[in-house]
Amino acid sequence: MGKLMLTSTFGLVSHKLERIEPDLKGRTVTFIPTASMKDFTGFFNRMAKWKLRALGLNVQEIDVAVASYHDIKTTIASSSMIYVTGGNTFYLLQSLRYSSADELIAQAVREGKTYIGESAGAVVAGPNIEYIKRMDSEDPAPYLDSNYAGLGLVDFNIVPHIDGPALGESAAEIMRHSNSDDHMVPIRDDQAVLVNGPHIELVER
Repeated sequence: MGKLMLTSTFGLVSHKLERIEPDLKGRTVTFIPTASMKDFTGFFNRMAKWKLRALGLNVQEIDVAVASYHDIKTTIASSSMIYVTGGNTFYLLQSLRYSSADELIAQAVREGKTYIGESAGAVVAGPNIEYIKRMDSEDPAPYLDSNYAGLGLVDFNIVPHIDGPALGESAAEIMRHSNSDDHMVPIRDDQAVLVNGPHIELVER
């Protein structure tokens, strides 16, 4: 499954990245803010780039909704990590799919690059995002055509913001309507799922 860090709120657990990437200083991360562009909390989601810089990383920002395929491919190729912010999951998936960034990211993770997903970025890493309808609006993504297949980087579905002040109720509703076949992994804002090949662990701040 490669290396992944899937979070609700990256800023609360950013120091845990060093568990799967112990040597961060001077390395480069592709920062994809696309989901945050269609969300009223977008500014706060984009603040994660300052946390990445505080870890010693060089940040290359690229919005896959407007960037060319060549620029996306070049940016990912010149980074050792990929960071995808929170925001609207449906708009994010639509943008990833229509830019072909979904294929570029999946290939990069298979080749050893680390994927960091916050909220929407964590949800889209799974096999299917349809369940997040109870938390996100589909309105910003009219071209998805009911194709909710995620990136498939992991074989489980992250449910972010469990017990959270803003989205905790939506997260709880998702869990109430799920069953064991859905492979739901609920995480609080102060938790993250770390994937390092076959090893998967839930960590807390």
